[in-house]
Amino acid sequence: MKIRFVIAIAAAAISWALPAAGAPEEYRVRALSLLPTPPAEVHLHDAGGKGTAGVVHPKSFLNHEYELLKTKGGAVVLTTKADPGSVKVDGDVVGECELPAKAGSYILLMLPEDGSETKSKVVVVDSSAKAFPPGSFKVINTTTVPVKIELEGKPFEFAAGETKLIEKAPMGENQTAGMKASFERDGKWTTISSGVWPAPGDKRVLQILIESGANKRIELRGIRDVAKP
Repeated sequence: MKIRFVIAIAAAAISWALPAAGAPEEYRVRALSLLPTPPAEVHLHDAGGKGTAGVVHPKSFLNHEYELLKTKGGAVVLTTKADPGSVKVDGDVVGECELPAKAGSYILLMLPEDGSETKSKVVVVDSSAKAFPPGSFKVINTTTVPVKIELEGKPFEFAAGETKLIEKAPMGENQTAGMKASFERDGKWTTISSGVWPAPGDKRVLQILIESGANKRIELRGIRDVAKP
């Protein structure tokens, strides 16, 4: 009888410690904007307009400051209003994305939506230590074409829409790597840019490929993340 009582107490303690199935969890989020004029704050709501996850304040850089969202994950809509019903008002909507079901540390990357001054393309980036370890480059190819990045002559290839790590990148003198980026369109390779990438050291670096304009111009943008994962 005593053993059964102890087991019952232990089971109750475990169930109390675990989150209820389907209950909202806390997501650590940083909003990174590459928009020409980002909104001061953005509210994240359930796509159905039945609830809100919280608010984020987009920045043009990455530091240690993050904001907490309480959500179950899934489809969310970003708007300029605190009212969840704003998801149904086109003029209030900034963008939309799919949050992973598992809570964790994420970057909401807000990119210009081609042909719109108010809408953005939102990319969710896993910024956990496992998915984005210190000392690495995380390349996010948001374009519709294959891209190749050469570091010290070593090629790294990225399919259209692919996100991939470059770990232990080859380095030359002074812990820098000669870099050349190019893309393939209609069977022809065209240079995007060339230069030098400093080693990340114990930090992390996002390298983001963007496609914009009527001529589908490709641009490479680097953002250093000084936060510890």
